[in-house]
Amino acid sequence: MGMPVLVADRLAKRYGAFQALSEVSLSLEAGEIVGFLGPNGAGKSTTMKILTGFVAPTAGTATVAGHDLAADPLACRRAIGYLPEELPLYLDMTVTAYLDHVARLKGVPPGERRREVVAAIEAAWLGENAHRHIRKLSKGNRQRVGVAQALIGRPPILILDEPTSGLDPSQVANFRELVKRLAERHTILLSTHILAEVEAVCGRVVVVHRGRTIVAEPIDALRRRATRSHRVRLRLRQGDPAVFAAALAALPWAAGVALAGEGVVAEAGDEHRAELVALAEAHGGLRELVEERLSLEEVFRDLIAGPPQAAPAA
Repeated sequence: MGMPVLVADRLAKRYGAFQALSEVSLSLEAGEIVGFLGPNGAGKSTTMKILTGFVAPTAGTATVAGHDLAADPLACRRAIGYLPEELPLYLDMTVTAYLDHVARLKGVPPGERRREVVAAIEAAWLGENAHRHIRKLSKGNRQRVGVAQALIGRPPILILDEPTSGLDPSQVANFRELVKRLAERHTILLSTHILAEVEAVCGRVVVVHRGRTIVAEPIDALRRRATRSHRVRLRLRQGDPAVFAAALAALPWAAGVALAGEGVVAEAGDEHRAELVALAEAHGGLRELVEERLSLEEVFRDLIAGPPQAAPAA
C-alpha cells in the first residue's frame, strides 16, 4: 500500500451546543476511488467542508497532499478539486468563459489558463459543448462542467458530493465511466447515498453515522458481510405456514421470523440447519429451503441500525 494523499484523524465539529461531528477518520491513497456513505445528518457534508477549507474543525487533524490543514490551509485547498452537490454556475456564460473565470479565481497564471481550460474540457468530455452557454446544457453536461471546474489547477484529489443526483440512468452510466477515467490521474472521494454507485466504481468504502466513522474497508469486505447472512426462506409441502412460523419463532436460535407469500423467512445459523429442517418436516414436510444473500442496501441499513462504533481509517 502506498502513502496516503489525504488523512483525516478524529475530526470533530461543534456548532454551539450542536455536535455535528464527533470522531471522523478516513484516508485516501493515490489513485483510489473511495465511497463516502452515511444517512442524512451523519456528518458527510461537514467532513467535506472541513477537508475543503470551508469550515475549521473544533478538534482533530488532517493532512492533504502532505500539507497540514491547520498550518497551511491554502496549500490544502489547491490540492483538492471540489464538486459540491449544488454547484453555483453562471448560466449566461459559455463553458469556456466560465472555466477561464474559475482559473482566474484559482490563481492560475495568465500564460497557463488556456491550457488548463482546454485540458479540463477534454478530461470532462465537454469538447462538443465548449462554446455553448451553460443554460442550454442538459443536467448531465452541467455536472461535467462541475467536474471540469474541479479539475482546474490540476489538483491530485477530487471530492465529489452526490455527483449523479438528478441524472437519468443513461447520464448516470456515463458519469460513472467518467469517474473511472479520472481515477487514472486523481484520487477521488465520492460522497453518495446510492450503494449501486459505490459498488460500480469504488474500491473502498467509508461509512459515517452520527458523526463517527463506523466502517472503513474494501468494497469486497462489504460484499462479504452480505454473504455472511444466515437468512433462509422455507416452503412446506403441506400444512399451515403460520403454525410453522410460530413454532420457529419460539426457538431461541431463530430471529426475524416472518411469513412471506406461501413461505417463511428467518435468520438461523448454519449450526441449526438440521434442527430447522426437522422442524419443517414435523409441520408438513420441507419442499424448499433457499439461502438468501443480503443486498448492500440491507448491509448498510444493518450497519447504521445500532449504536455507532468507531472504526479506524483503513
